[in-house]
Amino acid sequence: MMKVISLVNQKGGCGKTTTAVNLAYAFAKRGNRTLLIDLDPQAHATFSLGITPNLTTADLLEHVIENRPFNPKEFFVWRKDDLSLLPASIGLSALENTINRQNNKLEILTKMLMNIDAHFDYCIIDCPPNLGALTLNALVASSYSVVPLGICELSLRGVENLNSILSMLFEHRKKAPYILYLITQVDRRFRYSENFYNKVKEQFRDQLLSTAIRTNIHLREAAAFGKSVFEYRSDSRGAQDYKQLAQEIESITQRPSLVQLCLKGMGHNEVYVVGEFNEWRKHRNFQLKKVDDGTWSISLPLKRGTYRYKFIVDNEWINDPSNSLQENDAFGGKNSILFVR
Repeated sequence: MMKVISLVNQKGGCGKTTTAVNLAYAFAKRGNRTLLIDLDPQAHATFSLGITPNLTTADLLEHVIENRPFNPKEFFVWRKDDLSLLPASIGLSALENTINRQNNKLEILTKMLMNIDAHFDYCIIDCPPNLGALTLNALVASSYSVVPLGICELSLRGVENLNSILSMLFEHRKKAPYILYLITQVDRRFRYSENFYNKVKEQFRDQLLSTAIRTNIHLREAAAFGKSVFEYRSDSRGAQDYKQLAQEIESITQRPSLVQLCLKGMGHNEVYVVGEFNEWRKHRNFQLKKVDDGTWSISLPLKRGTYRYKFIVDNEWINDPSNSLQENDAFGGKNSILFVR
């Protein structure tokens, strides 16, 4: 299955588009079939790769909204053997209003990606610098989100809002992307850079990527010439950093995903989860912990795939009432279905 990674930050100028473009190119250089989606109406990623598009992300999303058949390959711009771009245009601004009027307004992009999943190993989404409908669609579709943080206190201000949005997504959908924080624009010559890095490390701990992107004029020059830094100056610090970043993120995305399951209900004594991931056996390793008086929770390390499962509540087998994805079981009941990307 394709791994979907969104680049998100409400603040502009933090290296979001630079990271989207060069991370996608670095993935492709490592032999991964990679799709870069420009979801920003400003189309900076499209510009940064020197592309003047005919068909854009807005056109493809319109096909999805109107349930018109489409061939995804007609919309892709093939940048190199393993890298394709779905370019953007200002038309995405108008489309955002259309998306907000749809009943499934948060799942438009997910529906689109389902039609192209088999073509790629990675999908990188460059989001607009806000938490509007386009960004929310990207968060819903993503397994991981990378939040670039420039060496600036202002780059941290949007993190609290992002966390609130992610909490709401999990509350209503029982799914949210795993957040990774990336420090950009690091200049080790200045003490402020080092102090800021240490502060962020203390705040985000294991969610902070060990790779940091150093200041490098070749990153800006490459974008101005419509190239990735690998095409412009493959021996530069910028190319070295993004090569290392791709290696680190690839390693992270190959680990089993941590999937959180919750059950709400008062008066339970013990709750277990059983399913295809543990051969339907009740075991203490799969016992949910009581979070508060009405909530039980567990985090499961699961490889990508589709799993059927149930809860055992005080020896009674039930499906997950918060999961609408269900199918009939062999005993006249229902199994809940879990997709792990």
